[in-house]
Amino acid sequence: MTRLPIGYAGWELRDMARGPGAIILAIAALVGFILSRLPGAPAADAGAMLTRIADQAAFPLVLVVTAGMVSRDIGEGYYRAWFSRPVSPPLFYLQRFLVGGVIFLLFLPLLAIAVSVRTGNVSLPAWVVGRAALLYLLTGGTVFFLSTLVRRDWMIAALVVITESVLHQVQRSGAALGPVASAVYEVLPPYHVTAIDAAPSGRELAVAAAYGVAIVAAALAVLRRKPLGSGGRA
Repeated sequence: MTRLPIGYAGWELRDMARGPGAIILAIAALVGFILSRLPGAPAADAGAMLTRIADQAAFPLVLVVTAGMVSRDIGEGYYRAWFSRPVSPPLFYLQRFLVGGVIFLLFLPLLAIAVSVRTGNVSLPAWVVGRAALLYLLTGGTVFFLSTLVRRDWMIAALVVITESVLHQVQRSGAALGPVASAVYEVLPPYHVTAIDAAPSGRELAVAAAYGVAIVAAALAVLRRKPLGSGGRA
């Protein structure tokens, strides 16, 4: 009988905090330093400023947090230690994915504090947090899924996301995509919806969330069937 991976949560949180968490903290501190060197801005500009910076930083930070989610353990043999006891790999990596989401979302309040250095106002709209969470679910979920299959997970995920976003911009401009590009665009998840500065409809957000949940579920299904170590098979 497999065990729940709750006992590993502290270790996963520590690893995430030391790795991606340190990068996130450093970026927020750098933003605060740069903004402190600029002239002051009205307090009312805090929300718009935060949105612009978050829109530029969120996508690469998702890749940083989720890169090697599973593949690093497989490639370097860490799974042998993690699953020397009968712990479920799907639940273990789902927990890691969720811990990573918490670490990623902490960037937003840190960024709001950094922006306040210039505006004197801490502003963090709820919709920005929600859009960032959707970005992590869909894009981070894609890295998570690819990480169960290949080593260069984040690179492939970045290529897929950028491809879909470019095709969306071409289609939005009214230019013809061609049969192959149109087929690719129809198959790919709607990554463009997760851009923080986008203005999608409620239906588009629901579709993007459904894709994200399905992709994470697919990652868990692979982990369920893919043997990592004899002690860790669910």
